Amino acid sequence: MKTFIFIPDTNKKAGLGHISRCFSYSNFVNKKFEIIFLVKKNFDKKYLIKKNFKNIKIRYIFFSNLINALNLIKKKYEHIVTFLDTYNSKIRNIKFEEYSKLHINILDYKTKCKSNYIIDHTFGRKHHYHNNKKILIGVKNFPIYKKLKFINRNTILINFGSTKSKFLIKKSLLFIKNLKLNKSIKIVIIDNLFSKKDYKDINLKNKIIHYKFINSIEKIYQNTLFAFGACGISLYEKCFFNIPSISKSVANNQSYNFRNFRSKYCILDYDKVVRFPLQKGYNHDKFYNEITKVENNLKKYFDYKKNKRHLHKIFNKF
Repeated sequence: MKTFIFIPDTNKKAGLGHISRCFSYSNFVNKKFEIIFLVKKNFDKKYLIKKNFKNIKIRYIFFSNLINALNLIKKKYEHIVTFLDTYNSKIRNIKFEEYSKLHINILDYKTKCKSNYIIDHTFGRKHHYHNNKKILIGVKNFPIYKKLKFINRNTILINFGSTKSKFLIKKSLLFIKNLKLNKSIKIVIIDNLFSKKDYKDINLKNKIIHYKFINSIEKIYQNTLFAFGACGISLYEKCFFNIPSISKSVANNQSYNFRNFRSKYCILDYDKVVRFPLQKGYNHDKFYNEITKVENNLKKYFDYKKNKRHLHKIFNKF
């Protein structure tokens, strides 16, 4: 039997970006393959999905030793494709060619790696630092499978997914508080570390909806007017869904993203927009005009249909 093995970084420090990206790529796997995710034993199972958007069941193997897990799979399956999404150098240095017929590596930063294919979906990237000829480069390789239909754009989303998120969320709320808002506007915060006591002194309580975790963020996106967040994987999702973002780089590997998105006016710079306290005479109309300008640019650079066609073609080759 043929099997497609996804190996995302499921270390606690890695967050959920790697596994959510692998879930998205799983939608492009040929139906002839069984889909297996290798996940660390201590990973919180509430973050796992049973089926992908194509309604294909996902099987999980929980491991404490990755090599042992790969050896077990090798004994059971003849045709194996491995798909690695991690910044962990020890895992990247594993000789995956000993376990699979084809090895694919997600890389969006400069590092050594051995694989048959490299996928780098970084926005604005034109050249790669590897000599490997089988490099899939550019934002057309980002895994966006579903088109988003807006329902009622009455939500401001705040989701940084960072250890610094408490400070950034509170600063965002103070900025929002001083904006001219429609009465129907709600503020959705998605953050595991944030709590009610962190915003009890801000007079926005009736407008705030706080989730520690949400399984289907698309339901939030459907109502989002604009968002505050980091420059990681979720920023790409928002861009393809034409949701303007006020963004900040919160990790070293996000700085290239931040510069490219900002240079094409596909985001607003968090540090320039969010000032506390707001200056007297702050031009609210200018802010909303900039949001509109970003949204128009997103339509120009991010084409959901083009990505979907391209990735179906690529994964059929795999």
